[in-house]
Amino acid sequence: MNGTTHGEAGHTAKPRPVEIYDELRAWICTNRVAPGELLHEETLARQFSVSRSPVRRALAKLEHDGLVEIRHGVGTRVTSIDRNELAEVYELRMILAMQSGPYLRTPFEPEFIERLRGWRQSFADLEPSDVQGFADVNVGYYTDLTERTQNRYLREMQLGLFFQTSRMWLITLPLMQWEPIVSAVCGEISELVRVAEDQDPTGFGLVMRNHIFMSRRRLFEAEGEAKDAGS
Repeated sequence: MNGTTHGEAGHTAKPRPVEIYDELRAWICTNRVAPGELLHEETLARQFSVSRSPVRRALAKLEHDGLVEIRHGVGTRVTSIDRNELAEVYELRMILAMQSGPYLRTPFEPEFIERLRGWRQSFADLEPSDVQGFADVNVGYYTDLTERTQNRYLREMQLGLFFQTSRMWLITLPLMQWEPIVSAVCGEISELVRVAEDQDPTGFGLVMRNHIFMSRRRLFEAEGEAKDAGS
């Protein structure tokens, strides 16, 4: 594990297991910890300045999410996800987004709409091919969106499925043309701003569903082009 990358996550205060879980999930989602990489309890406990017990509980929750696999005597390995599983996760994400309208907190406050514009600008300001920067902005952006979901179980499911797909999408991002991707994401956020200004929660859910569909399409198209180029 790259100590310089993960070392940024160190805390002076002792975080609770849920905070460790959130941090490790963010590492995995942004590919700071790649699929196949091992996570060791002892190393993580030192980084977070805690005993191994809260680390163990955080890793168990990540295993429940399907993000890691715990093997006794070996360690905890970050999982990968195959194409068929990925397609199924995207399908479920689209269904949940499309049905989320009645569960969104309304009205959409001016502060929230302004934050959406801020996320759009954050994507636009990224340096070309800054995949890590894209990952960080994407996590913050989607987490902000899911905070609108008032049903806790639905919100946690949406976020968990996002973390499943986003880490694999980011692996493929270097194969894509940067400017069209960023431009498309900015355009999608502009659509969300429009429906939020119209105070249309049903439309907001439908726009989110369409964004997820387009993300899946870009991912699979990039994978297909990479395979064709290698054949």
